[in-house]
Amino acid sequence: MTKCFADGLPAGQLDRAPFQFRHALLDHPALTIEGLAEVLPELPPERVRYSKGLADLRINFDHAHVEHRNGMGLADTIETIRGGNSYIAVSDPQTHPAFRGLYGDLCREMTALLREGGQSQAIHEPRIWLFIASPNAITPFHFDRYSNVLMQIRGSKQVAVFPNFRPDIVPVDVCEAYMDRQPIDALWRDELDQHAIKFDFRPGDALHIPYTSGHYVKNGAEDVSISLSFFFQTDETLRWTRAMQFNHRMRRWSKAVGLRQTPVGHSHWLDATKSHALPCAEAVSRVARRLRRA
Repeated sequence: MTKCFADGLPAGQLDRAPFQFRHALLDHPALTIEGLAEVLPELPPERVRYSKGLADLRINFDHAHVEHRNGMGLADTIETIRGGNSYIAVSDPQTHPAFRGLYGDLCREMTALLREGGQSQAIHEPRIWLFIASPNAITPFHFDRYSNVLMQIRGSKQVAVFPNFRPDIVPVDVCEAYMDRQPIDALWRDELDQHAIKFDFRPGDALHIPYTSGHYVKNGAEDVSISLSFFFQTDETLRWTRAMQFNHRMRRWSKAVGLRQTPVGHSHWLDATKSHALPCAEAVSRVARRLRRA
């Protein structure tokens, strides 16, 4: 078994605030450029997205691999990434033998930390993502549906993280729609930067990005950047997710009858009630769709 995190990770702060710590994955053979060059072509093509090196925080990150193609195949993108202008994002490499053991170690260690801190009895929907980028490339402003531990393997970057549950940064209805797997527009406005907490990031550094916290990344100029994100849900974030999905599905109905919905994160009791009521909201949505088609 591989130890993934340095001792002293403050698990009690998860999803309350971003914090930096250290990881222990610098020597993992699958996380070198050479290891990735072997593994990535063996993954299903839909899990390996690549584009030009992005340079605008307003770009929609979810669509970048379609709207900003680099004109090369995967092998050439990897081969030229040091001197070129490319960005590679890889989802769920844990299905490959090279990452299977690491994935299990991350799951076990994070579960133990959460239980120790009284945060959660389990982790849910754990995933690995890899990000390989040319010097000076950026990751545009976006937010994720999970808690995130970002670990830097090679190169440097600056990571800007924004407070979660702030409607002036991510509007409530936009956040709820995204959590319900609906497409959203890019959200960046230059005036948001005053709210950022910025972290300088080098190999061996790890950063917790809280659930739904907006963030962007600017890679350093001196080298290729390789980083690994471990995404997961806790008992709490899963409850928040389901409550947001409930709000999103009931929003049209509640507006029609003049009800104002309470945003998630204000009341533990109300969030739990909405989470448990999600199947009812799904049934109402199905009935409404059938009535609209009739």
